[in-house]
Amino acid sequence: MNLTLAQLRTQVNDGLLPVYLVAGDEPLLINEALDLLRIAARKDGYEDREVYVAGGKFDWDQLRSGLDTISLFASRRIVEVRLPTGKPGRTGGAMLAELAENPAPDTLLVIIAEEFDNSIAKTKWVKTVSAAGALVQIKPVTIAQLPVWLERTIKQAGLKFDDDAIEVLTHHVEGNLLAARQEIDKLALIAPDGHVDADMVRQSVADGARFDVFQLSDAVVGADQQRAIRILNGLKSEGIAAPLVLWALVREVMTLSAVWSGMQGGKPAGRAMQDAGVWRNRQDGVGRCLRRHNEESMQYLLQAAAMADRVVKGGKQGSPWGALLELVQAIGQPQTAVRGQLSV
Repeated sequence: MNLTLAQLRTQVNDGLLPVYLVAGDEPLLINEALDLLRIAARKDGYEDREVYVAGGKFDWDQLRSGLDTISLFASRRIVEVRLPTGKPGRTGGAMLAELAENPAPDTLLVIIAEEFDNSIAKTKWVKTVSAAGALVQIKPVTIAQLPVWLERTIKQAGLKFDDDAIEVLTHHVEGNLLAARQEIDKLALIAPDGHVDADMVRQSVADGARFDVFQLSDAVVGADQQRAIRILNGLKSEGIAAPLVLWALVREVMTLSAVWSGMQGGKPAGRAMQDAGVWRNRQDGVGRCLRRHNEESMQYLLQAAAMADRVVKGGKQGSPWGALLELVQAIGQPQTAVRGQLSV
């Protein structure tokens, strides 16, 4: 079966399966899933835990020997196999599939894939594991989901936050679950009665948000102008090089221009995006962005990109971050930007 993290919380109460594959690239959520499995396993008498890290030169016979060895300390055990790249290789994949189909007695097998994508999901060993047990695919918490995640984590910490305190914390830790957990743990120590208000959060929290250029691209294309500007300022304050930000934004401009040209040439939107290399999960956002543009704004966008390129690279006098800001506006709010003039 395929489970989300939320579904796993319910499933473990119905009885453990012989094998789980916990996959994703959000370490904090992976650890939450593993904690759920370990707690449920201890209740069922799994008292011993063995961990194998299956890197590139891992000897898979070592895992086989370990499973064949009877535990001297406990009658039931958890065996965790960590795959740093998510790819066990041909030998490892075959062994994991075999172990899933023929589980070792009194053994709970937990496989942790610290990287996971569609190509890995389609492999035979993953399908075999999910058929024999469960694939728990961990997906990042979106901005819309973050308040719900925070409320659950706050409740688990025994705290009660005012609504505006949750809003303040959400703003400060956006995109960084580890920072959020750390701040909640810290507030649990300093809140005298478990009650946290907005002022307490402001006094306690250091800005844990860590913005990257890909988050900026998504915010700009998604017309979330306020968030895009906040991310841009965050990148600047963190010392991210302006040319790296320029690269990300110009890449979006070139993609939008390529899709626009294809559609103007008679291609359906889906085909134009496919030809321009737009990933399927970004096509809706790119489509909405293009619907905000017209011929005039697309010309202005290309001019803003060329201007930003010259300023950032020192070919024209001006503020590099000011030029990047104007480019952000030209992408996400074209009708507003085109009414103005390039000021750098």
